[in-house]
Amino acid sequence: MKKSTKKYPTAADAPLPMVSDFEAIYEVRQKSSKKEPAVKDFTYARFKKIADKSPFTLNDWADLLYISERSLHRYAKDGSGFNGLQIERILLLEMLIDIGNDFFGKEGFRQWLDSRPFSLNGALVKEQLTTHAGIEEVIALLHRLEHGISA
Repeated sequence: MKKSTKKYPTAADAPLPMVSDFEAIYEVRQKSSKKEPAVKDFTYARFKKIADKSPFTLNDWADLLYISERSLHRYAKDGSGFNGLQIERILLLEMLIDIGNDFFGKEGFRQWLDSRPFSLNGALVKEQLTTHAGIEEVIALLHRLEHGISA
C-alpha cells in the first residue's frame, strides 16, 4: 500500500498579502502674489523708497553696498540700476528695516542699531551689517526679541 503524503500549503498557494497604507496628499503652495523685482527692474527709484524708511544715511548705504557715495549719486542722476549682489543686499536690508521699524519704531530702531547687545557678544549692531551672515544674524536676533527671548 502506498503511503499518502500530507500536503502542506506553500507560498505559491497562499494569497499574497496586500500592503495597505494611507495615501499622502501633498499640496504645492503657489508663489505669493508679491512679485520680487527683477534685476533690470530694480532702479534707483525703488532703492529710494527703501532708503526713505530706513535709519541709514546715504553714506551708510554706500558702505553697506560696498560702493562709493558718489556712485549712489550717479545712480540717482542717471536713474540706472544696481547689480545683482547689491540688489540682494538691499532686499535683505529691507527685510531687516521692516522688522526693526515694526518692533522698535523708526527712531528706536535707529538707536538700537548703535547699541551693543549681549546677544551679539557686545559687538555694535551696525558693524554686523557689513556681511550677509551678519545681517541674517541681526534679523534672527530681532525675531528672538519679538518672541521675548533676549539671548
